[in-house]
Amino acid sequence: MIILGVDSSSAAGSAAVSRDGELLYEAYANEGLTHSQTLLVRCDEALRAAGIRPGDVDVFAVTSGPGSFTGLRIGMGLVKGMAFATGARCAGVSTFLALAEPLRDSGRDILTVLDARQKRAYCSAYRSVNGELTKVMDECVLSFTELNDICGKTGLTAPLVVGDISMEVSSFVDGAEYAGDDLRYVHAGYVCEAASVMADRGLLFSAEELRPFYLQLSQAERNRIQRDQEEN
Repeated sequence: MIILGVDSSSAAGSAAVSRDGELLYEAYANEGLTHSQTLLVRCDEALRAAGIRPGDVDVFAVTSGPGSFTGLRIGMGLVKGMAFATGARCAGVSTFLALAEPLRDSGRDILTVLDARQKRAYCSAYRSVNGELTKVMDECVLSFTELNDICGKTGLTAPLVVGDISMEVSSFVDGAEYAGDDLRYVHAGYVCEAASVMADRGLLFSAEELRPFYLQLSQAERNRIQRDQEEN
């Protein structure tokens, strides 16, 4: 099975190709350019380097959220377009799951956090047991203050913290450990790994069924609602 994995959920962007669970190539960039400028280039680079044509891809996988609203829409639109054109199936991979994937064999609790702005975090948590990741906390948005006692409230034990604000969060969560710079952003190779597991479990979608996952309204939508309330 050939999988093209794509991530555009945060400042970094990447694309990767795997065949039968083996990563063939990953193109990764965090160079300050927009995903609309770089993501298609990364996909083309990964496919060419792996010697794979778009029509050969069995599954197009993409981080489905949470994350940057614009970034998610760019990645989702690109993957849906390729899947519509080729008839391949799609995998919408939780950004949190893609962040936790490299720690699947760690035997640790994993706290996944992403910047939700205004001193808040999108977060979830997983537990690694015998090479399996089990979600132990549903996706939510918490203030930094609420995160202070996250271990006491959820039963997490000395969690490894991953995600774009993991360095900041790990400094004030009791017993938490910063997992390192390499795990601040999603790598598309892990999107491929998560998608492979989803394919084995029959959790794939058509391009039409693929949807992004948001935990809150965009800032533009919140501003519009506020204006409407003030006008009324």
